[in-house]
Amino acid sequence: MTPQELEIMHKVLTIGPSIKGKGGMESVLTAYSESIPGFRLLPTNSPKGTVAGFFVALRTALTMPIERLRGRSILHVHTASGKSFVRKAAFIRWGRFLGYKVIFHSHCGASKDYFRSIGIPKARRTLELASSIVVLSQSWKEYYESTFHFSDVHILNNPVYIPVAPASPASSEPLRLLFLGKICDDKGIFDLLDVFTRHADRWRGRVRLTIGGMGEDERLVRQIRESGLGDMIEFIGWVTDEKKEKAFAASHILILPSYFEGLPVSILEAMAHRKPIISTPVGGIPEVVETHRNGILFPPGDKKEMAQAIDCYLLNPDMIERHGSLGAQKVKPYATETIAEELLQIYKNI
Repeated sequence: MTPQELEIMHKVLTIGPSIKGKGGMESVLTAYSESIPGFRLLPTNSPKGTVAGFFVALRTALTMPIERLRGRSILHVHTASGKSFVRKAAFIRWGRFLGYKVIFHSHCGASKDYFRSIGIPKARRTLELASSIVVLSQSWKEYYESTFHFSDVHILNNPVYIPVAPASPASSEPLRLLFLGKICDDKGIFDLLDVFTRHADRWRGRVRLTIGGMGEDERLVRQIRESGLGDMIEFIGWVTDEKKEKAFAASHILILPSYFEGLPVSILEAMAHRKPIISTPVGGIPEVVETHRNGILFPPGDKKEMAQAIDCYLLNPDMIERHGSLGAQKVKPYATETIAEELLQIYKNI
């Protein structure tokens, strides 16, 4: 990083969730913190709970004017929907009062439904305080431009680490699927369990599923047990770093049957590890996954087509290497170093 670029970074204050937490947004912020000199993050919550989160948010609010006096003039706010949006809206207003230029960075795949639920005019009152909006895909850029008539909308891909020589299990093994994401209905994980239940007799010994994530853990474990799928499905909890690398190395394919998404980090990471993707055409996913090129997309909630996608790779194992290779080529522009340069350009132009 040049001295001029470092000077720009010293003008930026980032607001977002604690990188000690678990989630896609936290993974993105961790990548920024590890790759961008001068990166400064003030968290607005705590993985230790609501009370601890209140005091963390209070400390951030009190630190913001101090950082403003030290010369930071750009407030980069990372947000989702629901409580995250409400919390960040308060920091956006406080930042504007202190004289910051605000960048609103949306990571949420359910923003359309959320903004409709609170009312577009109410959402617009917060968004209008931003100098720029950052989104994860072309489809989200078009949404913010058409819905809120905002002209300064930038696409910034989520950064991803690209391994030099990712490992894979032998093609002679059972087809090994990997799910990485929040354990909830919106991610389609319980649809996936239903599909395994329906096809258990045919897939037993031929298809295995590893689930990494957190959320409705008890419901997940109970459904696996009650459906008699314990010999086909393994739940490994939340995965990071070495544990995640091992999960990718032991899997042939990533499956994420979501109903809502921005652009999942897990999909980009899987592509970087040369894994084909089975997913749904929601959010920015169709911009990185093409059916029968580097994966297979099916309509959200369509369990029949989900099963057909799994069968396609089960019956045509040669497709795994071919699709994985194409995916690895497609994800190269998402390398952390490239995204860091694009982020700096946004800061320069604000």
